[in-house]
Amino acid sequence: MAHRISTRISLRWLPDPPSEPTDTLVFNVGDFFMDLRVLKADASIDWGMAGERQILSKDPLKCRWIKTIDSLGPSEPDEGTFTPLPSGDDLETGSMPCAEKENAVTDYEEVWRKLVPRSGPKRGWILQSVEGKTFLGRVGGGYLALSDEQGHKFGARSEEWSPEKGWRVKYAIGDVEGVPSFAGAGSELLEGEAAWKIGETVVAFGKDFVVRAFENID
Repeated sequence: MAHRISTRISLRWLPDPPSEPTDTLVFNVGDFFMDLRVLKADASIDWGMAGERQILSKDPLKCRWIKTIDSLGPSEPDEGTFTPLPSGDDLETGSMPCAEKENAVTDYEEVWRKLVPRSGPKRGWILQSVEGKTFLGRVGGGYLALSDEQGHKFGARSEEWSPEKGWRVKYAIGDVEGVPSFAGAGSELLEGEAAWKIGETVVAFGKDFVVRAFENID
């Protein structure tokens, strides 16, 4: 599956009007995904999750997301169907529990916009810790780290690279102590990342991770 970076433009719980309370960033690389949604009101985590992405059908495009880690707690996989819009955005439709409606299963509509990768290495990858509860992802000059290690509060990092200023921390939320940071490491690249292979165990930021997804970016 081709890599994709997306941001959400709006969320609508039917029959309510659409809104967008979050700053959302999603990495899809290969068969895996990372998804961080940060509330604009107070920069707290609205929802963070990572795991496997399955394509159930291509026409229409229908996906299933199996969440290995989830800031809201364990839950069943989600499914959504995508329809292209005239604007070039994509409309996702489906149903899931809505916290604002006492967790009643509610139909929703989300509008998603594809983003161009930030300037950086022409590759994308997603790593999973050997213990299984930390995911790291990079596409070009964008980086996400999500962690739900046992005994710790959910933590999330979002960082951006620029050739002029290096790595900038956009978000560091929750328990991020020990969650790897490119900005903290000070380097643009990880040693050996260009040669990683899916399924192998590699050392990143001094810890062992399994390469879950790896793609070169044209």
